[in-house]
Amino acid sequence: MLAVGFPGQGGQKVGMTQQISPTALDLFEEASKILGYDLLALCNNGPAEKLNATEYAQPAMLVTCYAIWQTVAEQMSVDVFIGHSLGEITALVAAGAIEFADGVRLVAKRGELMSKSPVTGGMSAVIGLDAVQVEELCQAASAFGEIDIANYNSPGQIVVSGENKALEYLAQQAVEAGARRVIPLAVSGPFHSPLMKTAAQEFAEFLDQLSFSTPLIPVVSNHRNQLITTAEEIKSELVEQLTSPVRWIDNILLLESMGVNELKEISPNSVLIGLTKRISKTISLSLVS
Repeated sequence: MLAVGFPGQGGQKVGMTQQISPTALDLFEEASKILGYDLLALCNNGPAEKLNATEYAQPAMLVTCYAIWQTVAEQMSVDVFIGHSLGEITALVAAGAIEFADGVRLVAKRGELMSKSPVTGGMSAVIGLDAVQVEELCQAASAFGEIDIANYNSPGQIVVSGENKALEYLAQQAVEAGARRVIPLAVSGPFHSPLMKTAAQEFAEFLDQLSFSTPLIPVVSNHRNQLITTAEEIKSELVEQLTSPVRWIDNILLLESMGVNELKEISPNSVLIGLTKRISKTISLSLVS
């Protein structure tokens, strides 16, 4: 069985669209009209600081990855789509559940709301501890502010999201507990945590303007760890994702339990491959870029 995966924010890089097909050019032109700026020029020429900003990075990654997908889609017989955070939206577009134009509008709004969250906080990657250890550290650090696991990325790579004082305390305690490193992430807020509640409420109101379709191919839900198979599930899925963790480890184990033996990452880089090879020994991994 074949799964096709799409990465989240953080995989963008200046120059990632320099070799694109005529089909991709059309997609970038359509997206640029919706966004009100030249997305292809930003992806090709930067500046990197702007491309890496949440409100620009999210449309850039969705359009780039979907454009790559469009060039190879007819050559693949896909059984299930999967995506990491933002990539779940790209997966829903690829599965026919969200129209491309609506997908661009959706991630532009998502990026805007996430970047302008009034909550002061951030995210850090804890390297070298398992999920249970990090959960215990979050419990202790919660005395200093809200803090939760945001991404169960792979064994030994757990991302936490929270208020600054709680993050600082957890970083100190994690190193004492044996973590190899604690890396603050260059993001504009505490994503995938209850601290994004206000953004999630505004996002829900925005999504009321859009319509969704039944996915032609099932898509894995990051936080529910089950297949999205109906249009009715999509709005609540996208809203809840902002305040809930990405359970990538469980997502890959779900693919294994379904009999998936191949995962192709559609991306300008191989972030998902790097995570997934630490989880599964039975799924073969390859990059389409």
